[in-house]
Amino acid sequence: MSFESMSFKTMSFKTTPYKRKLSPVERYYISCDKRTLPYHTPCLNQMMVEGTGIVDEKTWAKAVKTASLANPGSRIILKGSLGFACWVDSGKTTPFRVVNGGIWDGQSDTGAPFLEDPLPAYEGPTSEVLLVKCVHKSYIVFRSHHGAMDGRGTQAFADDVFRVLNGGEPLGENSAMSDLDLSTQLTSVRSEMLTDQVRAPTGLPEGNEKGRIWYRRTVTGKFSQVLARIAIGIAQSARDYGDTNVRFQLPVDMRPRVKGLRSTANLSGGIMMNVTSETSVSSWQHMIKNKLAEKREAVIPSFMKFVPIRLLCWISLKMMKNANEKLVEKRMLTGQYRATGIISNLGLLPLEQYQGGGFKATSALFIPPDFDTTAFFLTVAGNKNGIELVLRLPKVLATRGRLNKALDAIVSSLGKAVEPSKSSAVPNESSKAPQETKPELLPL
Repeated sequence: MSFESMSFKTMSFKTTPYKRKLSPVERYYISCDKRTLPYHTPCLNQMMVEGTGIVDEKTWAKAVKTASLANPGSRIILKGSLGFACWVDSGKTTPFRVVNGGIWDGQSDTGAPFLEDPLPAYEGPTSEVLLVKCVHKSYIVFRSHHGAMDGRGTQAFADDVFRVLNGGEPLGENSAMSDLDLSTQLTSVRSEMLTDQVRAPTGLPEGNEKGRIWYRRTVTGKFSQVLARIAIGIAQSARDYGDTNVRFQLPVDMRPRVKGLRSTANLSGGIMMNVTSETSVSSWQHMIKNKLAEKREAVIPSFMKFVPIRLLCWISLKMMKNANEKLVEKRMLTGQYRATGIISNLGLLPLEQYQGGGFKATSALFIPPDFDTTAFFLTVAGNKNGIELVLRLPKVLATRGRLNKALDAIVSSLGKAVEPSKSSAVPNESSKAPQETKPELLPL
């Protein structure tokens, strides 16, 4: 089915209350939460816009409220349990909060406890906007629970806030479709069951320190075939540690499959990409095009053998959390993972549009979610000045400077910057879908 033949029920949330059934994938994200005081929400989207200026806090608070009124997905909380659980409109708009960031420089999670503040699914809010005032710069951080939104949904909400700041009207959203609803419309195929057969790109776990950390690396200049070069470079690092079996998970935005769909919901699918010593930039691009042409990003995931995915909604959150914790322990002992890593490509972010209310953006990036079962999570975001890379690793895989070494290798894999006249320098160009599946489907 091509996107041209797909239809969806356009909704006006001025007259119809927002309600979305909790999907199995979203339920997994919820199960990772610590639901007793003090709350903790590890699975978060965090879009950080770095900039300068004297921010008009009242103007920003008003803009956030206006954008939230147009996007009910920013106001949702979870109601009900097991398979009856649904996201519903809380009636409370996204809060705008001012934080003193002190000397924080935006280069890592060190000195930024506010980025760990919870967004509890049942109690709310599940989204918020922070103004982080630091000594040398300011940061606007759009935060959301990954069960409520995905990266592209968070960006859509941020875009609406900036539209309002610049005198425009927010686009808002017109659907309460879930990722499972969309996937089942696109395909009936179920993915193969993947077991833990690959190592982390930074080698084996060392020690037993819990938690994960992230570092940021800014690369200036224009580059081509960014995603392919990064994946091949990381694969080479993995082989340096003795692993020849390398596979990456690429999140993919499924919204472009449905013409006119606007939603902040968690509508990401994903594709798995194997990388061998023979993989080239051109063969990588060819593989992505083929997988997108086959709508592989919409294939229903298999989490448990012989268990239909919808039945996961009837497993208690406590049981899911216990199973997840056991999986973390197993992977720390064996050093084996389902995927070498996740590479989330956000494409080219329009810095020129990210200004208003006294704020002017100088860069923008996404902080990877804190998935405790993931060996390696890299986000890639481009802008007119270059590329922002943010890498999150478990502490046991980041010892002895391995996180910085990994970032060094990624930067090296990009090669030399090219002249603007010789390349469009769009960081997501390697993930363009083939012509027959327009518009582009870009890995998030």
